[in-house]
Amino acid sequence: MEHHPYPVYLGVTLDRTLSFKEHITKLRAKLSTRNNLLSKLANSSWGADPKTLRNTALALCYSTAEYCAPVWARSCHAHKINPELNRACRTITGLLKSTPLPALYRLSGIPPPNIRRDVTTKLERHKQMLDPRHSLHGHQEIRRRLKSRKCFLTVEPVELSQADNYMLECWCNSEQQQLNEALPDPAKSLPSGMDLSRKCWVALNRARSKTGKTKDNLHKWGITTNPDCMCGVVQTMEHLLRDCPMGPHCSDQDLKDANENAIKWIQFYCDKI
Repeated sequence: MEHHPYPVYLGVTLDRTLSFKEHITKLRAKLSTRNNLLSKLANSSWGADPKTLRNTALALCYSTAEYCAPVWARSCHAHKINPELNRACRTITGLLKSTPLPALYRLSGIPPPNIRRDVTTKLERHKQMLDPRHSLHGHQEIRRRLKSRKCFLTVEPVELSQADNYMLECWCNSEQQQLNEALPDPAKSLPSGMDLSRKCWVALNRARSKTGKTKDNLHKWGITTNPDCMCGVVQTMEHLLRDCPMGPHCSDQDLKDANENAIKWIQFYCDKI
């Protein structure tokens, strides 16, 4: 039998040190291809509705990204696939690349990738302990030679009935910084406003995240030379929402609820931010 440095077993690429670097490299390339397909369904001004995009991202990208995650999720290379999953979330929401990640996850209704992998691993550990059909049922951990190795058998189990609550708890605990009040609470569902047109949905999310194509940001990115609004003040998202006399005003609570006041604001600014 011919020797191969990276044998594939049940879809998982193995390497000599079981670091799963090669597997994660191949997985990232596969996710990039699937993200290209997902991006064909929408851009910033037209596209499928957010629910369709979210379901497609979960089925096309996340299912692939989490295949056999309990095997490789504790690898030091696991975080390398996160940028591709973040890209899928940006396709759903229409947010810019400079948007803070906590806002991106909240507005897409998808928990952070590391938390999803952790919960998947804990569920598998629960099966391993209680299900006699599991291939590792009754297997006892052996003494580790290297402390850096994070064995699957050291994972604390989580029951299926508690998985959603545990995931939301970890999601809330992972956000140490205070986010703005316009963002929805962590939830595994899309926030209000998903029934709007694509252009208005994108503008709403950019206003909620406080990251859009304002002149202040365009100046920072080197696209324009003048960061000032037409009214003479530096044009930030907060300025457009609350102070600019050139257009309507809107509060964080209005954006969170996606009410009539918020819709009036985003219809005015949807082609500008």
